[in-house]
Amino acid sequence: MRNLYFFLGALLLVDGVFGDDVKVSLSVMEGDSVTLKHHTAIPEDASADWCFGDEIIAIKETGGSFSTSKGDKVGFKDRLNVDKQNGSLTITNITTKDTRDYKLKISGKAVPTTEIFSVTVTDAMKSLSVTVGDTVTLHTGVTGIQKDDLIQWKFGDQVLKGPGDTRWRNENGDLTIRNIQSQQYGDYELEINTNSMILHRKLHINISGNMTKVSVKAGEYITLNTGLSNTQGYDQIILKFEDSFAEINKWNIGFVTHDTSADGRFKDRLWMPSNTASLTIHDSRITDSGVYHLNMISSSHTIQRNISVTVSDSGLSPGAIAGIVVAVLLVLAVAGVIYLRWKIYKLKRPKDVAENNGTNDPLKDETANSDDML
Repeated sequence: MRNLYFFLGALLLVDGVFGDDVKVSLSVMEGDSVTLKHHTAIPEDASADWCFGDEIIAIKETGGSFSTSKGDKVGFKDRLNVDKQNGSLTITNITTKDTRDYKLKISGKAVPTTEIFSVTVTDAMKSLSVTVGDTVTLHTGVTGIQKDDLIQWKFGDQVLKGPGDTRWRNENGDLTIRNIQSQQYGDYELEINTNSMILHRKLHINISGNMTKVSVKAGEYITLNTGLSNTQGYDQIILKFEDSFAEINKWNIGFVTHDTSADGRFKDRLWMPSNTASLTIHDSRITDSGVYHLNMISSSHTIQRNISVTVSDSGLSPGAIAGIVVAVLLVLAVAGVIYLRWKIYKLKRPKDVAENNGTNDPLKDETANSDDML
């Protein structure tokens, strides 16, 4: 599968230590609040700069504390804070424009030190729409979780404790809500605290309706609603029906479908245009009736949804349809024969027939001689 378009979460990776320089890479979501926790102590008699690329955004003079006023000039107005005790940098409501290396440069009597935080900010997914009965997994994106790392989810004032809670499951930092119900809509908050960063995130879940039911006549389209929107994208959708599978993968030009079933049930019948929220199955058949399972995957979340489909008879039996077709063909054939004989009659009829009958009205002549035609 291609690189994911919407990488939501905090992917933490210490790239290496070179000399006194330390580099940390992390990826976060637009709207997160992120604190960069450096590892090197800042002596009282040292000066230090926090830089955004080559631009200084916070500065500490020898014997003083940090000032963040310089950050206003490069778009961080009122979004920066530096802890007076340890010098950690906090960026609130982070945006995609804030993607860059953040450097803490410490200068003084000791050997100069630079710590680098390579921060990637991806598009926001601030709300998620689901259906009652869906199973929803919210991904943190954290890899290499350490024993001392804190990963905590909250729903309102309730801390979601994971496997011990009968309604919730928290594995490897991801939050899974099974068979979600209408009363579980609202804001979900995530806090991640590692030795290199602190991250805060808020996500709103909207819940509406029950398990989708679709009824169509044989031959019509089956439309499976994914809930896809401009702010809620999927990188891959897996469709399962009985023992048949199909994959729908996201590419630059839209979605590409691929039937992976041994029986080829969905071959050439699946379509998902890039500007719609629905997966369409063409040329429906009675045997397409049943429950379809959609597993809709992105880097930020996964939704498992069941959709009940009923494909009914079109109203006429195959024998009746065949009879109608035969009858129509017979009528057309008889009409064709009558028309052909009429044309032949007109071509063979003498031009002076009208004069012999004492009239110049061809229509009357033809009517008068209709017995000859037939």
